[in-house]
Order: sequence, then structure tokens, then C-alpha cells
Amino acid sequence: MKLKLVVASMSVLGLVSVPMYAATPTTAQTTSTEQATTTTTTQPTTTTHKHHKKIHHVVHHPRVMEREDYRAVDAVAIQPAPVGLETEPKVDLFSAITDAMDHNTGRSKYTPDWFNRVYVSGGANVDFKWGNRRPTFTTENIQRIALNDVYLNVNGTINDWVKAFASISYNSTSVNYSYVYPVNALNLEQGFVTIGNLDAYPIFLQVGKQFEDFGRYTIHPLNRTLAQSLSEALRTSANLGFATRMGLHGSVYAFDNVVRIASQGHNKTVFGASLGFDQPNDQFGYDLGIGYLSNMAGVNDIANFIVGGTVVHTVGGIALYGDVNSGPFNFGARYTTAVQSFSPVDINTNGNVALGSGTGAKPWAADFTAGYGFNYMSKNQNVYLGYQTSNNTVRLALPRNRVLAGYGIDMWKNTNLGLEFTHDNAYSIGQGGTGQNSNTLGLRAGVKFG
Repeated sequence: MKLKLVVASMSVLGLVSVPMYAATPTTAQTTSTEQATTTTTTQPTTTTHKHHKKIHHVVHHPRVMEREDYRAVDAVAIQPAPVGLETEPKVDLFSAITDAMDHNTGRSKYTPDWFNRVYVSGGANVDFKWGNRRPTFTTENIQRIALNDVYLNVNGTINDWVKAFASISYNSTSVNYSYVYPVNALNLEQGFVTIGNLDAYPIFLQVGKQFEDFGRYTIHPLNRTLAQSLSEALRTSANLGFATRMGLHGSVYAFDNVVRIASQGHNKTVFGASLGFDQPNDQFGYDLGIGYLSNMAGVNDIANFIVGGTVVHTVGGIALYGDVNSGPFNFGARYTTAVQSFSPVDINTNGNVALGSGTGAKPWAADFTAGYGFNYMSKNQNVYLGYQTSNNTVRLALPRNRVLAGYGIDMWKNTNLGLEFTHDNAYSIGQGGTGQNSNTLGLRAGVKFG
């Protein structure tokens, strides 16, 4: 009996003597310690039951499982890392050395969550043509079978204020279809950086290779319109724009022209500006806008026909556009014109006389299209009619006018088929044209992904 009392006394002394080697806890700390001890002591009695609940949540409620895991971990004391250590990124010495040797210091590097900020999409358009397909006119592809456009788009969200876009494209169309898109070449069609956050501030800056805000058109269509040929400008530029929630938008931009002014002997910067108002709505929507370009030679198709790559003087241009839709009906108009005449040395009005003689041309073109959309057999479809006309464009290899009709159908998800008939009339022989006409039937099969 005395032996038992001795052992018990030594045990009590041993338990009590432990805190003597540590700092004396405050009342709050003692209470916290007792609570933690109580939690730790009672946890095993409920762990088995909760564990089965967790397995159930893994299958049906993963977020509930995460919250339970968090509470379980929270019951265990976690010592924080020393202040300062977690703020210093770990540097890979060998990567830093090899990057310097390869001249890649400061370049983009792989990050584990890159897929949360990078989006990839693309598509392909294959065209088939039947008819006399005279190789006389710009804007039309005369190949029987052509890969009009296969493209890959990459969007990158750097942060809330900076975004990047790149589009890689390839096509095998005939040269006269367009002087904007290189033929049989894989190229960076677009690549620009946008700085701005329209949700926070209505102004943005866009710098890089891009289609300028001069007119409205669809890139890589089955047949390019006449107004598009006088408007489409793909250049490396700086664009300062704005867009408001009420639909008002505009921009000013500048780029170096590939065509020089003969008297100055150097490329002159081209300036442009645009202003528009958009009100998109399925029941009743519309948009309208105007654009100005200080030098029409900045348009790719026009620049191609400037002999020698120089002009006597610059010629400005104006582009107008408007669209309206009401229910299934829609109507659109485009008009692009030079604001003054070119020198006859650059572009004249008659293809029968040599450049440098005759009258300087003041080219213009207009497009009008009316369409009707409907759904039949659970497939979205549309039909449309159009008329296009031009003047003083015989030197630009455009038809005098064009009549067209088309039909499109969404066969399956992201898969479209389009059929378009065009009837082109050339300028008369007296104006330097052929006086002939051309009838072409085109079929497009297009797919998209992303």
C-alpha cells in the first residue's frame, strides 16, 4: 500500500513538473490549450463516422469534402513559416544561367496554371467554284478547289488590364482574290496587345498587326465585296480607341505606309479615325459608322496597283457603313470613296491609256445586301440577295457591278455550308475593260472549334 502511494506521488510530481521547463501560460493560453486538448481527445471518437461521410461527399459533393478537410486540418496547430521566407521566390540557378546563354532572359516561362489564361480556337474554310471564272476581277478566287483559310487563334489574358491576341493563317487561293492575305504561306495574320479594361474605363490602347477600323467587312469571305477591296487594310499600327455601354465607340490610329511619296522619297505615316454607334438586339438592332483614312494607298489592294511603290500625292478616303435587323430580316450597306482624285500617274480612269495621261481616278464602291434568317428542321438557315457597284476602278481590276444571291445552313454544331452565285459585269471596252460578264457558283464548307 505504501508502494502504491509513492508511485502515485511521483506521477503527480512528474505531470506537474513539466510546465516548469516552459514559459508559464496565461489564463487565455491555458483555456485555449484545454480546448485544443479537448478537441484532440474527443476527435477519435467521431473520426470513423465522419470519415464515412467524407467518402460519400467525394462522389457527390466535392466542395463539402474540401470544407470538412479544412476544418479537420484547422483543429491541428500549424506553425507559420518564418516571416520573409515565403515572399522570396526560389531561383533556379541553372535555368537563369542557360537563359542568359540562350538570350532568353525575360521571356515568357511556363506556369502551372497557364491554361486558365490562354484560350485557343480556330477553323477552316474550303471553297469550290464552278462557272467561267474569268481571271479578270480582284475579289474573286478562280480556283476550282481552294483552302480559302485555315487559322488558329490564341487569346491570352495577362491580367485584368492587358490582353494579347495572335492569329496564324494559311490559304491557297488565287492571287487576284486578295492582296491582303499572302498565298501559299503560313503567316502571322494578326498579332496585337490590348491595354485597357472597358468594364472599368472606356479607353483602350491596341498595338500590333491588325485590321484597321476603316469600314466594315468579313475577312476571308467566299467572295470579297467591292467596297471591301477599297477598305481592307491589314497593317502594323497603334490604335487608341474607346467604347461605352451606350454603344458609342471610336478610335484614332496610325501606321507606316508601304507606298512612298515620290517628292519626299520616304514613307509617310498614315492616320485614321472612326466613329460609330451600335445597338445590337435580336428583335430590333442597328449600327452605323464612319471612318477616315488620310491615304487610300494604305489599303492593301490599292497599294498593290500603285506602280513603282510611289504616289505623286496622297489621297484620303471615307468609309460609311450601316446595318439594321428586325426579327428575321436584315439589311446592310457599305460605301467607300476617295475624297479627291489620284494623279493620272498613279491611277487613271481609263485602262486604254497609259498611266500619266488621261484623268486621275476618284474610285468608289458600294454594297447593298438584304437577308432573311429562319430555322427549319432544327437547323439555322439564311438566304440573301446583294448588289454591288463601283466607279473609276477599272485600274484596280474591279468589276463595274455585281449581282449575287446566297444561301447558308448550319448543318451541325460549328459546321456551316454556304452557296453563293455571282454575276459580274466588267467595264466597257471604251473604258479599258473587257465588256464581258462572269457567272460563278461557289460552295463553302466551314468548320470552327474552340
